[in-house]
Amino acid sequence: MVPSPFHHADAGVLRVPDLKADPRDSVAHTAAIIRDLPGLVEGSRGTLVLYSSRKQMQDVFDGLDRDWRKQVFIQGNLSKQETLNKHKARVDSGESSVLFGLASFAEGVDLPGAYCEHVVIAKIPFAVPDDPVEAALAEWIEARGGNPFMEIAVPDASLRLVQACGRLLRTEEDRGTITLLDRRVVTQRYGKAILNALPPFRREIS
Repeated sequence: MVPSPFHHADAGVLRVPDLKADPRDSVAHTAAIIRDLPGLVEGSRGTLVLYSSRKQMQDVFDGLDRDWRKQVFIQGNLSKQETLNKHKARVDSGESSVLFGLASFAEGVDLPGAYCEHVVIAKIPFAVPDDPVEAALAEWIEARGGNPFMEIAVPDASLRLVQACGRLLRTEEDRGTITLLDRRVVTQRYGKAILNALPPFRREIS
């Protein structure tokens, strides 16, 4: 394995705030994001907020204060490249800019420096269990006494989270914050496995 050039503990911090809402209760979780997001990202020039569902992304956007929404570019209104270009132009002009995106913004998006000083992840990105191949694999694991959730879902979600965290540090000079709005990494027994898979950022868990 090639060692990472980044000193994660010095360059970034992983925050898990006390959001007072369980992501499995989508209505309460969305309301909590609407309430807390503006304060969480205050002071960042460029912010990327990643959602697991288009519905939650749109519901949060619709619920935010009208004036605050003016700094948000939401995935789907323009092409991906146009959205990124507008975000960069706003940051270049000295204004704050916030990107709302789905899974395709969690990988392959290069936003160095001020373009992405803060990555907010709405919830642990568990895959939707509708893949027949995965369903067959889960049945096979269960048949041999295994735990499909721990053996498939948790490692898959961990990999997706690592990719999302990778949006933060694009150069050795980059600094920033990852905020995960999902307390299950603290409250559920599988949470430790997910945290251990993430880059070794300094951690602030409320």
